[in-house]
Amino acid sequence: MNIHNVSLKRMLGFWFACFAVNYVSGMLLYTFYQIAPNPFVFMAMFVAAPLTYLLFSWLYFRKVSENDWSMRFLVAAVWVCLSVVGAAFLMMPVYGYPWTIAFSPSTLRGQLINVSAILVAGWASRK
Repeated sequence: MNIHNVSLKRMLGFWFACFAVNYVSGMLLYTFYQIAPNPFVFMAMFVAAPLTYLLFSWLYFRKVSENDWSMRFLVAAVWVCLSVVGAAFLMMPVYGYPWTIAFSPSTLRGQLINVSAILVAGWASRK
C-alpha cells in the first residue's frame, strides 16, 4: 500500500456520510422503539449500523485504485476511530452524558462488527 495514493478527502467524505446516516437512522429507530416497542424495530437498531458501514465502505472501495488488506485495515481503523470521536463529541449535547462514556470497553467492542463490515465490503468490491 502506498500512503500517497490514499485520498484523504474521499476517505473523510465517505466516513462523514456514513456517520451522518448511521447517527440519524439510529436516533430515529430508537425514537420509534420508545414510542411503540416492536421487536422488528429492536432488531433493526442492531442491524442498521453494520449495514450502513457495509454500504458506504463498498461505495468507497469500488472506486479505489489500491484495494488490498492493508488499505482495508487502514480505512477500518480511521473510520472507527473517527466514529468513536464523533460519538464522543455529540454525547453531551444529544444525550446529556459525559463524553468519556464513548470510550468504554463495551463501546469499543461493539465497533468490531463495523470493522468486520468494512473489511467484508472491501473484499467484496475488489476488481
